[in-house]
Amino acid sequence: MKKFYQEHYPSGKPNKADPIWVIRQKGKILCALRLKQTTNAQLLTGMVTEPNHRHLGLGSHLINSLHPVLDGTPTYCFALTHLVPFYNANHFTSISAEMLPKELESRFKAYTTQGRSLTPMRYIGRQ
Repeated sequence: MKKFYQEHYPSGKPNKADPIWVIRQKGKILCALRLKQTTNAQLLTGMVTEPNHRHLGLGSHLINSLHPVLDGTPTYCFALTHLVPFYNANHFTSISAEMLPKELESRFKAYTTQGRSLTPMRYIGRQ
């Protein structure tokens, strides 16, 4: 996992305490996401698809296969602004930063203060 993130998403440092889901083909990781656990919520983070396998629906498949996990605990993500349509298509909705749990709100504000263009989103499930 660590090698996959180093290659494709260096800032996405896996933590053994957080669950990570992957799609593999012949042992090679093609797509991964991590759910950072907080006190009363989880943050979908570290979502990355190997560049040669992007735009094939792997990310959507992974998110949709985790519906029970995402639905069981309030789930949020900080979407790169250009990826908001992807997350909208996968059952997330944009929210204001003030609607985030306090722990996530402070993290979000720290990231955006660093100049990252992010949109806070919440998983709303299949409706």
